[in-house]
Formats: sequence, structure tokens, C-alpha cells
Amino acid sequence: MHHLQHVLLSTLLVLTGYLAFQHQQLRVDVQTLTTLQQGSASVLAETLTPIATKIDAINTVTSKIGKEADAASNQKLTALQQRLDLYKLIGTLNQANQLRAASKGAEAAEKLASTKKPIWQAGETFAAHKAKLQGLMGTLDKLIAAWKSGDTSTAPDAVSKVLEAVLGELGNEQK
Repeated sequence: MHHLQHVLLSTLLVLTGYLAFQHQQLRVDVQTLTTLQQGSASVLAETLTPIATKIDAINTVTSKIGKEADAASNQKLTALQQRLDLYKLIGTLNQANQLRAASKGAEAAEKLASTKKPIWQAGETFAAHKAKLQGLMGTLDKLIAAWKSGDTSTAPDAVSKVLEAVLGELGNEQK
């Protein structure tokens, strides 16, 4: 029995030595991996920091370009809408002229009067044409007064011609 204990103790001693050696090897491997991981993290940080800075700069530039493009687009749309409003005014003038031709002077005068404010505002919008557009107020007042009093002999052709001329000039400015 003594011999069996000796074998078991020897085996236990060899096994303990083997496990201690394996434990030491694993500690070295874990320490190597930890060092590599820290090195990789530091390399990634050094690499990604400039990239993140560049991405932020790109985002700033693209955001600015997007805002400028939106502003330019809105400005073009506004100008187109204002030109469209001038075309609508010509349509309203034509309606007033049809009422005048049908000897409906009061209705024609009312329709013609509804164009004064939009024409005045168009003069404010299109500063280069302000004098022409706002200069129509006297002509419009005379036509309105005449039509209300029953004199429907004069057509609003002069007003239409000025609006068409302004639209033509605006069209040439856009090109």
C-alpha cells in the first residue's frame, strides 16, 4: 500500500508541475494578447481620429452646399411664382376686358380694380420694372372711373402691353 501512495504522490507531483507549467504558458499568452489588443486599440484610435475629423468636415461642407442649393432653388421657385402671378394678372385683365365688351362696366371696373394691388406688389418684387408697373396705377384709376360711369369704350390694352413687356424682359433676364 505504501508503494501505491508513493506512485500516487509522484503522479500528483508531476501533474501539479505540468499544470503549473501550463498555467504559466497561458498567462504569457494572455499577456501577449492583452498587449496586442492595447496596441491595436491605440492604432485604431490614431487611424480613426483623423478620419472622423475628415468626415465631420465633409458633413459640414455637404450641409452648407445643401442649404445653398435649397436657397437657390427656393429663390428660383419664388421668381417663377411671381412671373406666374403676372401671367394671372393678364388673365384677370382679359376677364375685365370681356366684361367691358359685354357692357358690364361696374363688374369690369371691379375686376380691373382687383389687379391694382398685385401690380403694385409686382413692382416691389421686380425692382428693375418698378416704375413701369407702379406707373400703371394712374391708367388703371382712369379706366376704373370711366367704366364705372358707363364709358366702356377704352380697353385695358395699354396695361396688358406693359405687363407683357415686363414678362418678356423677365424671361430674357432668366436666360
